[in-house]
Amino acid sequence: MAHRITPRVCAAVCAFAFLFPAALTAADSASATTSENPENFRLEITGSAWLVNTSGTIQSSGTPINLVTDLGAAQQQPTFFGRFVFKPKQKQRIVIEGFPFSVTGYNTVNRSITYHGQTFNVSQTLQSSADLDYLFAGYQYDVLSGPMGHLGFSVGGAWASANGTLHGVETGITSSRSETVGLPLAGAEFRIFPIPHHRLIDIEGGVRGMAVGSYGHYLEASANGGICVGPVTILAGYRTVNADLHNASSSPSGIDVHLTGPAFSAMWRW
Repeated sequence: MAHRITPRVCAAVCAFAFLFPAALTAADSASATTSENPENFRLEITGSAWLVNTSGTIQSSGTPINLVTDLGAAQQQPTFFGRFVFKPKQKQRIVIEGFPFSVTGYNTVNRSITYHGQTFNVSQTLQSSADLDYLFAGYQYDVLSGPMGHLGFSVGGAWASANGTLHGVETGITSSRSETVGLPLAGAEFRIFPIPHHRLIDIEGGVRGMAVGSYGHYLEASANGGICVGPVTILAGYRTVNADLHNASSSPSGIDVHLTGPAFSAMWRW
């Protein structure tokens, strides 16, 4: 079953972001007199273990190929996700984040499929691999910031490099395709400390994406909750990516890929 970023998921993330604006505004006005403000930091580094389930299709000058039913893509693949934040000023952030993702598959196809000019016939066993390296860099301005958290909006650019390979076990035929794209992205992000005058509980999330006309769209969202102990926060949550990117030529190529799964993180602030 394909896992998509549904309107309900996006609505939940946005609801978190806008649920407490009055509280954050009050906290912002009191921040100058609050000695224990968890938003007073310069550097924030987060490392996550993301357990990725993969679904969707890929296409390269041929038929759309289902990653699960045709290629048998492995699920629950552990993937590192990293995030670096530098705050030159209280309400300004420089954000860099990314992940290197890879997945393999091994399956006997029940139909003929064509990938990048090579045809693989019915009952042929295919060994497949796919790699996706993703990096985002951008600027975020926190319209609200104080002892109870922040709400910010970001703009930036993403770089993604993808490579896919199919290998016919019986015939020895191999077909590969690589692609690199750049995307402008915009989004919103929030963090809330729901217990007044304490930062023990941390609730945070965000959404980022962009529609690129006839070439498709990219959308990602995450939500996390955790416990702060000194400069370290331990978080658990869920992360999802929906990338529907393709060309509009007479020989269609592209991806409609969904990456979803739980994420477990450790975050340090200085």
